[in-house]
This record gives sequence, structure tokens and C-alpha cells, in this order.
Amino acid sequence: MAKVTTAGTPASPADLTEGYEDVPIIRQARCRPDSRSGRQRATMSKYLQIGLAAAISAVPLAGCGGDSPDRGPVKGGPEVPWQLPRSPDPGVRDALRGLFDGFSTRFAAEQELVHRCMAAKGFRYVKLTAPATDAHPTMGKDDYGIGVAAAKRHGYKTQERIGGPQNDPGAADLKLLSEADRKRWGEAFYGPDDVKRIRVTLPDGKQIETSPVGCLSEARIKIFGSLEQMLKGENFAANLPIEARRRAGADPAMKTLNSTWSACMSGKGHPALPDPAAARSQAATRYKSASADQAFRAEIKLAVADAECELKNNYAAQRRRLEDLYYTAGMRRYEADITAIREMNQAALARAKKILTS
Repeated sequence: MAKVTTAGTPASPADLTEGYEDVPIIRQARCRPDSRSGRQRATMSKYLQIGLAAAISAVPLAGCGGDSPDRGPVKGGPEVPWQLPRSPDPGVRDALRGLFDGFSTRFAAEQELVHRCMAAKGFRYVKLTAPATDAHPTMGKDDYGIGVAAAKRHGYKTQERIGGPQNDPGAADLKLLSEADRKRWGEAFYGPDDVKRIRVTLPDGKQIETSPVGCLSEARIKIFGSLEQMLKGENFAANLPIEARRRAGADPAMKTLNSTWSACMSGKGHPALPDPAAARSQAATRYKSASADQAFRAEIKLAVADAECELKNNYAAQRRRLEDLYYTAGMRRYEADITAIREMNQAALARAKKILTS
């Protein structure tokens, strides 16, 4: 997944698009105050809003300070296990994806409001294009489950997934501004450096914070009604699947499944690969040190071995069921919070549609 320094904040703009599926990213929020200058924030803010980014951060739910209800009474204490059902709820993945229904329309409205706000303050702002569909930022394609025929034809499609950073349509404009004007642009967009941040606690106990002023926050308040609720809802909804997969990955059944797959791969001449995601990562890494043709031939060989080992052990079906058990457990554990997120999103969507037609 993308590199992370704080909750939902990629380590650098380039990390946003490093070889993963295109999905919208989590809204910008931080666990601790932002120490960057106005100039730096002005540039980074636009990158962090990119509607289509290559990945989303793997931030554990018990991340940034504050004790999590999923851990013991003392910070860092033993993790409280989720109650796993006997079988997963049908359509649980669709239910998780549904937590971002209407995202594209809300994002378009946000961009329109930011554009108007920046213009009113005397600054040019180039709107970012909203994603074509509503996609959950952390419920993209599985990094396993490839078929043998597809592996022989395309490998992992690594060359399609690897690309340069998303272009920021306003970056060129910012470069033309003086340092003082860039700082003013950043303060107009994100708020001044010394403003007191809004801090919220997510349902799992993690705390995040953001600026309460500036065109970006003002737009979100108009769409969601409450900046605090927007931060809480969207960040929690995006991180819940990550936490479910983390817990599934620590399950003894998953460890056994991966161990069996890894042994099969070793027998085919591909040692030291703990899981299918590692195989995909290895394939991508080869493109940095070999020609495209050489890397692709190696990728095909690796992907075919991966597919054969998955087929031999019924890997994909077993893993999906195990992950779905944890998805179901998470959805049930936080049922009230999820209901609130859905209600918030529907109200925000109605406001967004009015904004786009006004």
C-alpha cells in the first residue's frame, strides 16, 4: 500500500500512484499538527485531494494516539478479538463499498465550492476531475486470485498499473506565483499555519485532526454540515476494511494458507515469497532494474507459478471466505457507526446535487 506518515497522509505525492489500482483516496487529515509552511501545504493539499490515486494508506485503526476500544484497558494491551460469525454475511463486500456511495458527486461539489471560494479570494483554482464511479478507497481489486490463463497472457498487468504521479492541473499555476503569493494561496485554501486544529476521535479510538478554516474545509462543511462528522465518517469507513484484513492476516488459518502457497512457490523456483502480494511486488520491482521485455517475461513466469499454486490449494476461495468473516465481524461490531455514516452520506449527497445545479 502507499507509504504513510500520519492518518491518511501519503509520505509524498509520488507515493500516491506507485503501481496500484486507481481508487479515490482518503480525505486529508492528520494525527498531529501540520508543521509544513504555507507554500508546502499549498502544493501538497492539491495532491492529497486527487480524486483517483493509486492506493490508500494501510493505517491501523488503533493508529494515532488515544486508546482503542479494540485493545486492552492499558494502551498497547492485548487486542480484543472481534466476534467472528459462523459464516459471512452475503454481499458484505458490497456493503462495505456502499459506505462510499455518492463519493463522486460529493467530490465534484467540493471542487466546485473550492473553486468559487478561491476565486472570491482572488486566486485561480483548477478543479480536479471527480472519479467516474463511486469507488471505496480501500476495497479495490484483491492482490490474489489470478487465473492460469490470464497469467499466461498478461501476467499481473504490472505495466498497466505502474505509472507516473497523477498530474495536478494547478501545479503549473502555483509555480508562477511568488513565494509570498504561494503562501497566501495555501492559507486561502487550507487555512493559516497557526490556526487551532479540529480534532476528532474515530469510533475505534484513533484521533485525527484538520484545519477548521480555508476553502477546502468551508466546502466540506457546506456539503456535510459538520467537518467533524465528515472526518470521522469517511476516515473510519476507509480504514475499517484495512483493519479487517489485518486481523484476517493474523488468523492462524490465513498463516497456514499462505505457508502452503509459499512452499508451493518455492518448489517452482520462487522462494522467500510469503504471500501472493509479495509476488506482485517482486514483479513490479523487476521493471526498475531490467528492460521492459525482460521484466515482462519474468513476470509471466512468476504469475503462472502463482496461479498454479493458488489453483492447487484453492487459495482464493479460502482467503476470500476468511476475509469476509472479518469484514462481517467489523460491520456488525460497528453497526451503529456504519448506520450514521450512511445517513451522513445521503444527506451530503442531496446537498452536493443542489450545489452542482445552482
